[in-house]
Amino acid sequence: MSPALTLPRIWPLPPRHSREGGFTLAEMLVALALFAMISALLAAVVNLIAQFDGRSRRQADLVEQVVLAQTMLRTRLEQLRPLVDIRGLGDTITMVGLPGELSFTAPGFAATGPHAVQVFRLRRTNQGQLMLYTASMLGGPDLRVPSVEGWQAVPLLGGVTRLEIGYFGPDRLTGRDVWQDRWERRAQPPKLVRVRVGFADGDARIWPVLMVRPMASVRLACQDGRTSLDCGEAQ
Repeated sequence: MSPALTLPRIWPLPPRHSREGGFTLAEMLVALALFAMISALLAAVVNLIAQFDGRSRRQADLVEQVVLAQTMLRTRLEQLRPLVDIRGLGDTITMVGLPGELSFTAPGFAATGPHAVQVFRLRRTNQGQLMLYTASMLGGPDLRVPSVEGWQAVPLLGGVTRLEIGYFGPDRLTGRDVWQDRWERRAQPPKLVRVRVGFADGDARIWPVLMVRPMASVRLACQDGRTSLDCGEAQ
């Protein structure tokens, strides 16, 4: 008998891992975690950009408010017209300057025709409004009367806690140019008008000191041959 044939033993091959079926659960979890982190970072960046843009816009609006108010005041004060005060002593002009209030005459906002010159009054109200009142000269308002009944109110700024006005010109006694807190019953306008405005603590607005030089300069002659440091021939 021939011996039986012995066939070689065939070992099974290890199973091959195919990636065609998709990601494993662990890989999916890692990918989701990375996506969540990136999304959170992007959201934080977008939020910061939005906050910065909002603050920039608010700051720009606050700056624009102050610029508009100063421009309006500067324009009116530069065009100040020191008319003769018919209610005065005969050698005074229509201007009453107090530490916290200024009344004067100047061309109106739409200065045309005989109604060009109007009366203006700068004042801070009890509600903290910086207000510029105006009235027609035809109504004959007396600048020495504190009432503004019948005047048109033009709001400039809100939230104002302080208004200080100074006047630079010759002192009545010495004749030297100094800063004064009042300018009334004078024969000439001041050489400079200084307006300071304050806001509450925490208010982001800043009011640069407004310094205005009135373009008009008048020196009324003293009446009855009187001489004074406050009147005289025009210079």
